[in-house]
Amino acid sequence: MGILPRVLTGTIGIVTAPLIHANFSHLISNTIPLVILGFTIFLFYPRVSYKVFIMGYLLTGVFVWLFARPVFHIGASGLVYAYVSFLFFNGIFRRDNKSIGAALIVTFLYGGIVWGILPGQEGISWESHLFGGIAGVIIAFILRNFDPPERYEWEDEPDDFNVDDLEVSYDPEKNEFLK
Repeated sequence: MGILPRVLTGTIGIVTAPLIHANFSHLISNTIPLVILGFTIFLFYPRVSYKVFIMGYLLTGVFVWLFARPVFHIGASGLVYAYVSFLFFNGIFRRDNKSIGAALIVTFLYGGIVWGILPGQEGISWESHLFGGIAGVIIAFILRNFDPPERYEWEDEPDDFNVDDLEVSYDPEKNEFLK
């Protein structure tokens, strides 16, 4: 029931592989991040959260089926990488305070998982990690203009002064601002 790349019967794994785990430890190590990341996505991007979940689920599976080595791939860690990557790159693409804040939180909590995209550990589908991360970048790019940040009235008010009339000088030798 896992993903077996480039074999027609392995396509069922695109849907079932994230639900299958090798043992209880594997299940828990994927469940906790998925709950935290899912909560974060729903909190910061409520209008597109379902699209992010569905696209991440399917794109990760399809990419693994198309490009991974021909062994069975199981587990939801590809989804974890897709959602971390979405949150991080959405902050970069959108450049609003809320998205940048989410990106910083995700970087603080999950920044170390970047090493999981490299081959090295026996029995670990680094391809699921890599293609999940790629899927997250693609999803962030596609959905970057959805769920626009809330604008407040005061943001659109005209300034009381002309910004061009302001002058600020800095003397680097004295390391001070001049009047």
